[in-house]
Parts: sequence; C-alpha cells; structure tokens
Amino acid sequence: MQSNNNKKSHPAAPARKGLNNMKRKNVEYGFSYISLMIMIPVFLLTAVFLLVFPRSGESQIEKRKLAEFPKFTFQSYFSGEFTSGVTNWYDDTVPYRDDFKKMGYNFKSIFGIHTEDEVKIVGSPVAVVNDGKKDSSDSGRDTKTETKTDTKTETKTDKSEDKSNKVNTEKDEYKEASNGLIVVKHEGHYRGLELFGGGSGDAYVEALNNYHKDLGDSVQIYSMTPATASEYYLPENFKDVNASQKETTDSISKRLDSSIKYVDVITELGNHSAEDIYLRTDHHWTPLGAYYAAREFAKAAGVDFKDISTYSKKDIPNFCGTLAAWAEDPNLFNDSETFSYYVPSNYDKCTTYYYDTSLNDTGTGAFFNQVGNPESNAYLTFMGGDEQVVKVETNVRNGRKLMIVKDSYGNAVPGYLFGSFESIYVVDMRYFNKNLVNYIKQEGVTDLVFTMVTFSAVGGNADNLDTLRTQ
Repeated sequence: MQSNNNKKSHPAAPARKGLNNMKRKNVEYGFSYISLMIMIPVFLLTAVFLLVFPRSGESQIEKRKLAEFPKFTFQSYFSGEFTSGVTNWYDDTVPYRDDFKKMGYNFKSIFGIHTEDEVKIVGSPVAVVNDGKKDSSDSGRDTKTETKTDTKTETKTDKSEDKSNKVNTEKDEYKEASNGLIVVKHEGHYRGLELFGGGSGDAYVEALNNYHKDLGDSVQIYSMTPATASEYYLPENFKDVNASQKETTDSISKRLDSSIKYVDVITELGNHSAEDIYLRTDHHWTPLGAYYAAREFAKAAGVDFKDISTYSKKDIPNFCGTLAAWAEDPNLFNDSETFSYYVPSNYDKCTTYYYDTSLNDTGTGAFFNQVGNPESNAYLTFMGGDEQVVKVETNVRNGRKLMIVKDSYGNAVPGYLFGSFESIYVVDMRYFNKNLVNYIKQEGVTDLVFTMVTFSAVGGNADNLDTLRTQ
C-alpha cells in the first residue's frame, strides 16, 4: 500500500489580487494618494481665500455689523481677551459671508423628509420674549415674489360680521420652524410667524401711570400696542403654544389710569387681516398696517386724518427681511416680497430735523430715507432707523404737538400724521439719553403716544420707559 507521503503535492494557490491584479493594499494606497492630492489644494485655496480676499464688514442677511478687529493692549493680550477677539473677528468676517449663508440655506433644504403637514418647533416660546436693544430692523435685522397691497378698503368693519376679511388657515402647509418661529405656506407664499409667550406688562402699566402723574392733564397720553402677525395668521392647532396678544393688551389697558386712552389697534388690524398688513419675511407690520393703526389713533386723538388715496405709493421689490434670517429657512428666504410705503401729499411742505440721542442738532434731512441695500433694509426707509431723535414741522396749524415714544414698529406711523399735527417728535425708548418728561414740557407737547409692539410692552423694553422718566 502506497504511503500518503508519496502523493504528488499541489503547489499553493496564488494570492488573490484586487482590481486589475493589484493587491488590495496598493488600491488603498492609491485612493489615499488621490484624496491627499485633492485635499491639499483645497486647503491651500481655502487658506488663500480667507487670508487674501476682503473680509465682510456687515451682513445684510443677519442685519448686523460683524465683529471688528480688536484693539491691541498688553493687558488684553496677556488676559487672552485680544486673541479671543481676533478669533471671533476671523470667524465672523468670512469673505462673502452672505453668499455662503445663502448656499447653506439652499443646501439645507435638500435634506430631510418633507410632507404637506410637517411642523417642527425647535425651542419652546418663553413666558416673556424680549428683544432688548437689538431689534434688528433698526440695525436692519431688516429676494423674489411680489405681493399686492390693497389700498381700497377705507371703512372699518366688524370682523365677526365680515367673513370675507377672515383669513382661512385650514389648508396651510407648514414647512419649518426654529427658535419660536413657524414658517407657514399660505396661498402660495411662505410667511414667518413669531410665537408670543405672553406677559403681565406690569412695568409698562406702571411707567405710563407715572408719566400721567408727572405731566398731569396738560398732556393727553395714549397707549397703542400692536400685535405681531401670529395674532392673525397662526393656524388654529398652534394656538396652544401662542398667548393671545389681544387678551394681553386688554389686561394692560384695564390697569392704566382712566385718563390714558387705550387705542385698540389689534381689533382694527383684525378687520383688515385679509390685506397685506404684515410683512411675510420680516417681523414688522407693513406700512399699510401702520396706516390703519395711525387712522385709529387719529380718531382717538380727534384730529384730521388724510385718506390713503391722497398718498403717493412707492414700491421696493425683492425685499427679504429679518424672519428669513432668524428662521434660516430656505423656503422663506427664496420667497421675497414687495415693500410698499406711502408719502403724504404735504411732504414737501414739512421739514424733518434730526438730533442725536442726547439732543445735539445734526441737521435737517429726508424723513423717507433709504439706507443701504433696499432689498434687505427697506424698513429703514423711515428716518433711517432708530438711533436718533426726529422732529417734523408740518404745515398744519392746530396747536397740537405729538410725541411718539416707540420701538421700531412705531417708525412707520409718523408719516401718516403729517396732516394731523403741527409738530411731531419721535423718540425711541431704547436709546434716548435725556429726561423725557423735561423734554416733553420743554417742547410744549400736547399729545403723547406710546406705540410699541406687544413683545416690547411685556418685555424688558418696557423697563426703559421709567428710566427715561427719571434719568
């Protein structure tokens, strides 16, 4: 019997090779080499781009000035403050920052599953929402479909009876939300809505009552607190995460001194909610919404008021405002609107004087004054923003002098009152540096209106009112 050891042995099988007979390791090395050859030029080009190209100084999308290069001192250097500031400046002022943000918004929209009834809320609304001294329209946190402004509705109607003026939100599509914002698709266009957390308004009530005590009956005081757009356009199934702004302002009005007149603009604007009274891409009302509020105020003040048909309408197309930037929603960002404002017929007979917040005279100028890029800063058309005091001398001779104490919502109001008062003073309660009571007495003001959105009336902005009274 033949031994197994005598069996003919077979040669070992050759090692298996990868693609094109190359060993797997060689393939891996090859791909790594190719990746390295791609990434090195990319990093080099990026470094050159960041070092050579001019850095951004202002963001039109975010409506703010970007970080400035810090001033060097030995103290700031050794404390780390200087190097931290350089890092912040370097990160914040990337060249073509806005263009990259636009790309990011559109890239973001590619991902995720979107349904017709999708809703996503990131961050619950807080009990009181306060924008402090950074209301961005004012700095701006102010591009492509037009919306029409209907200027023909002139008579006040009862919303409960006029069904044609009610907004139907039952079939709205909900696409995105973040930081207490919802983006709703309504009648073919996207609209940003801020959720309102509510609040007592105690500081606001106390301040107005104190002004009455200081000024007495010689000055008629008015309270005019408009709501944000969510009061009218929020879908019913979101009402449980949004406080009623009408109930909030009604509660405030009941605690005001009986001599202070409450101007219920929330109800009046509700009568016109089917019109374009609020901007879709920005947190402000439209100038048309401000017109209806000014008309209601003039009625309470008992002064003449010019119909909107006597005004010249001016359009700024492709406006995209603050909410598009805050929500970082590509749908809202790419659905711009037309910003329409109205110039009174006696405008050329009025003179607008400007002062800094310490009442130093800075000269005369235009009341309607476009600042920067109108497609992002259209709301700055009124007085160029907030950080100045404005006085308008009109051709009216009725002895009535009005002072408007406001946040940025109030910017759109004065132009409608050029035919109602002899003099109009405009003061932003976030920036004024003098004693407001003394200023009112000095100028012989007869009418004082506080016009600030509900967010300001229940938030920290209201604390500034009493500071102005006593500083």
